Amino acid sequence: MDPRTVEITLQGRRFQIRTTLTPAVLDEIVEYANRKLAEVAGAGVSSPHGAALLALLSVVEELSKERENLGALKERIRMKSALILDMLGSNPADDVGDDPRREG
Repeated sequence: MDPRTVEITLQGRRFQIRTTLTPAVLDEIVEYANRKLAEVAGAGVSSPHGAALLALLSVVEELSKERENLGALKERIRMKSALILDMLGSNPADDVGDDPRREG
């Protein structure tokens, strides 16, 4: 999909952005951003700049936790896959090896 220019509203302010996201996905993201900004504003932060920075930190913290959870999930899947392959009499190292397409 080619980038297009759309207007979004964050905290009552309108912005023109270029995006390739679908309208539904962009709406979800804007709604989420507005919720985060409102949370910070509800905590008594009066500066829009300060609120944006605190909201950003909150989102980055969530992202970090989700990446950690994803890493743990991938490891559990690898371990269970190896167990299943072993039960089937296959050596996972022979099947996977150092395949460059495999994500680490």
